[in-house]
Amino acid sequence: MRLVALGIDHTRAPAGLRESVAIPAERIPDALRTLRKAFPGQEFTILSTCNRVEIYSASDSDRINAPRRFAEGADLAAALASFHGISTDEVLKHSSVHHDEGVVGHLFRVSSSVESVVLGEGQILGQVREAYRQAVAAQSVGWVLHSVFQHALKVGKKVRETTGLGTGKLSVASVAVDLAREVFDHFADKTVLVIGAGKMAELTLTHLSALKPGRTIVINRSLPKARQLAERFGGSVLEYDRLNQALIDADLVVSTTASTQPIMDLETFTRIQRARRYRLALILDIALPRDFDDRIGQLDQVMLYNVDDLRAQVERTMAQRRGGLSAAHRLIDTEVAACLASLRHQREASSVLKALGEHADRLRESELDNLYDRCPDLTEKQRQAIERMAFRLQNQMLHEPRAALRTRSRNVESTRFSLSEAVAELFGLFGSHSYRRKAYQKGPRASHEKQPVQKLVD
Repeated sequence: MRLVALGIDHTRAPAGLRESVAIPAERIPDALRTLRKAFPGQEFTILSTCNRVEIYSASDSDRINAPRRFAEGADLAAALASFHGISTDEVLKHSSVHHDEGVVGHLFRVSSSVESVVLGEGQILGQVREAYRQAVAAQSVGWVLHSVFQHALKVGKKVRETTGLGTGKLSVASVAVDLAREVFDHFADKTVLVIGAGKMAELTLTHLSALKPGRTIVINRSLPKARQLAERFGGSVLEYDRLNQALIDADLVVSTTASTQPIMDLETFTRIQRARRYRLALILDIALPRDFDDRIGQLDQVMLYNVDDLRAQVERTMAQRRGGLSAAHRLIDTEVAACLASLRHQREASSVLKALGEHADRLRESELDNLYDRCPDLTEKQRQAIERMAFRLQNQMLHEPRAALRTRSRNVESTRFSLSEAVAELFGLFGSHSYRRKAYQKGPRASHEKQPVQKLVD
């Protein structure tokens, strides 16, 4: 069994190269077909995101009859370069190559977002799932990558749920929205006012739209920019000279202007709050310099948070995630060992299943030959009926053992004798006790014992 992965990511390659080798979703089926044509009999999956492009390749060497050798890292780099019409040397210069056990570990770390630009971000797990889905649709995965990617998706979810790596938000805009959720129970009757129409306003509105507020107002000195932003999110626009009235109506204020001076002083907002009848106001001032006088936050029923407050929350979240990193690595290492053991067990079961089928075929054909010798007067129609009956009987008798072998082989067994080995021993499939002696010449295996790479690789 062989595994190889070629990767170009944010740790090794400049943004320009990552953009050059990125494969759009609609072109991935073509790329998978190209790889399968170049390396017949092998399995492939392609993961392409804004921060990484990775090709995963696997094969069960016993099943490859094609004359072409197994694809190594240089071959995958050449195929990727050729697909984009760029230099292979440039791809190799900025790529990393993983083999066998290293492939499994790398994929598990990627799916767990341990190797993401933003530690613990949740998007990568969905991207790995989509890469696997596309490969399945393109029929470019076999039992090896099926097993590895299904395990990777479970590990990614488990790491996020058990280590705290996915806790909290790591952008000022998302933290601001989380804070709004803590302050208000519902938003259907709330008015959101966004002051400014730049990138930060757009990002914050993207997060705020998930809250489905009753009304959204955008105010900006440039009316066309305000209108363009408001239309995207189903909001309305007010001219900048109506800011005070908008503040009276608003329950949640997000201020993101580029003003060099505060746009709201304490005296003015004191009057505004009185006009609001001291209704609760949440103000998220994420502008630099600040748009609202800090003293406004001391007024009754006013909650004012500036960008430093929100960034402090981001830092606390990041520190919490870093604290879970060691636990995440330990969990990943354990799951890598379990995955490798599962692959080994499945491969053993595959060999046993093949041998069991051949053993049953030989017995069936031998008994049919004996029957025909004893009953030479059987017609061709009678012989065909007998052969069909014998074949069906053979399949029915082997159905349960085959199903049990396939199911049990996906799980690492803690017993000294695995089901595969027991079946081989019972039926004498590999020369009486030779299979057992070969399997246990180095002693028993623990259920999650980390096996050397040579145990996985032929």
